[in-house]
Amino acid sequence: PDSRLDKLLLQIDANLEASLKRLMALLKIPSIGTDPKYAASCQKAAQWLLKEFRSMGFEAAIHPTTGQPVVLATYVPPGRSKHLPHILFYGHYDVQPSVPEELWTSPPFAPVIRKSRNGRDAVFARGAADDKGQLMTFVEASRAWLKANKSLPFRLTILIEGDEEGD
Repeated sequence: PDSRLDKLLLQIDANLEASLKRLMALLKIPSIGTDPKYAASCQKAAQWLLKEFRSMGFEAAIHPTTGQPVVLATYVPPGRSKHLPHILFYGHYDVQPSVPEELWTSPPFAPVIRKSRNGRDAVFARGAADDKGQLMTFVEASRAWLKANKSLPFRLTILIEGDEEGD
């Protein structure tokens, strides 16, 4: 491959299984932020994200709030000017309650890949569409870029909260 994009696409393809495994691990955590019974699960989701960001070379920390914790991760390319463009990515790890569960075709926190109505493979689990799937798409794209190109071409801050689904 000649370009950074070609390297990125090859990296994404080569690590698709590992990326899906990480997505499934996050989807298994029942991080229902609006239900106090799930506070420990929300903490677990925040800890899981913290570990992932640190494994990618980000400085990361969990910040307590009056509700669920916030995960803040930052990346500054090593040896590069701090005057590079700065991007902020926002997402959330909390999900809506999965009631009534009897309407689910499969358990909401046991993610599966199966055919959707349009005949394409899709991930089915609570949070797969809002917002764990989108959040992990961005995280995995950043991970692939870092592996393929050794450094992001910008400064990056990722802010992930656990109270987006609340009132």
